[in-house]
Amino acid sequence: MEKNKLYKLGILGIIILLLIIYAYPRNDFFKAKKTTLELNGDEFYFSDGTPKKPIKNTGNLNIVFIVLDTVRPDHLSAYGYERETSPNIDELAKEGTLFTNAFTVIPYTTSSHISMMTSLYPFVYQPRMPGAQPTGVAILEDNHLTLAEILRGNGYNTAAFISVSMMSPASGLNDGFEVYNYSQGVRRGNETTKVALEWLEQNYDEKFFLWVHLYDPHDPYNPPEPFDELFQDYELRYDNISLSDFTAMKQAIANYDEDIRFGDSHVGLLLDKIKELGIDNNTLIVFTSDHGEQFGEHLVPIYQGMGPQVVFEHARTLYDQEIKVALIIKSPGIPKNKKVDGLVENIDIMPTILEVLNIPLNKNAQGVSMLPLIKNEEETRSFIFSHLYPIISPYYKSTIRTKDYKLIYDHYNKENQLFDLKKDPQEQINIYTIMSDVAEEYERKMIELIQHYTITTDINIPTLESEAEQQLIALGYNI
Repeated sequence: MEKNKLYKLGILGIIILLLIIYAYPRNDFFKAKKTTLELNGDEFYFSDGTPKKPIKNTGNLNIVFIVLDTVRPDHLSAYGYERETSPNIDELAKEGTLFTNAFTVIPYTTSSHISMMTSLYPFVYQPRMPGAQPTGVAILEDNHLTLAEILRGNGYNTAAFISVSMMSPASGLNDGFEVYNYSQGVRRGNETTKVALEWLEQNYDEKFFLWVHLYDPHDPYNPPEPFDELFQDYELRYDNISLSDFTAMKQAIANYDEDIRFGDSHVGLLLDKIKELGIDNNTLIVFTSDHGEQFGEHLVPIYQGMGPQVVFEHARTLYDQEIKVALIIKSPGIPKNKKVDGLVENIDIMPTILEVLNIPLNKNAQGVSMLPLIKNEEETRSFIFSHLYPIISPYYKSTIRTKDYKLIYDHYNKENQLFDLKKDPQEQINIYTIMSDVAEEYERKMIELIQHYTITTDINIPTLESEAEQQLIALGYNI
């Protein structure tokens, strides 16, 4: 009798243990399991072999987040570009709100995406010491909460389809994604879109967060057929570029525009599928780019072993060609065919999505919701801040930009610049010494911002002279 009782207790214990093991990963969204997607016929399985668990849509909005890498907004026809590079993105802009003054907080792919997914500045989640050499690797530690983790914790099915290996799970960007499908190396937009569409067709009746990253406009600007012959009138354009080899630069710009058009075609496939599945009126769509690109507008010092001066690249400067990005939001309740001129940063995307969904924003987030700006045209920012961090390049600079002036502060070399954006929108005339009072005012803003957001972060606070220097000393910084 006693043995029979022990046997029943043992069986009960095993059942309880199995229930705990089964329930734990569903509840612990702060430590989301890092998984990849594998295709097996018509069904999807996680990398551990288990089938995905459906979460029935309760009527909440789906979220589709599309990033077209390395896109300057002034090369999109939606922003007035004379070439028709973005017909599908143009249509999205007509159905939603377009931001004319959106900026990335860092012009580097992995870091920009981490900032968008966490609403954090790069120097907060990956602090660098004075004189630090570039590592080439941007990493998000587990102690920072991501948008995917928040949405997964609120019942969303989360999936990401990434086109480049620099954003592999080693970056930490897969935190919170039940499905994280990425490329070893680089894959074209058609390959990424294919698996994203397959996932969408099988999950559209669930409440989901889908992130699709398309890499194609990134250098080396190699558009596939038939896109490679769309804009070959380059000899007739861009005669104002101040370079010795006009033809090479014009060809590069033409190929870049063709790559944008190729990427736009796959953005169109995603948008068409959303409509075809009948979820268009129940889906919030965010389209953006992670950073821009420069084409000889500003010559950059020779970078390591690259040889000639860099004339088309990014992650080297903080001029608008690199930090200004495209941003369009479409959703029920968001005005259609509207342009918003207010200043916004890409760390504001996460707070905006969460406010639309009525989900509380985590207290450590540093962005602000754009909804007051969208709906009531209430300015949410008086200036934007962007950082060129010594991760992929050796440069360490910060910029404070309003609609009137822009300060680029060089933390290492003190080759500071100030531009009057009303008179000099192309940032060609440095007035740093001429308007020293404005420069010092902007330096103080920069100090206050860095100091405010790095209360608990050991970071290289800039060394400034005169009154600004005394202000830092008063704050307790040894400069």
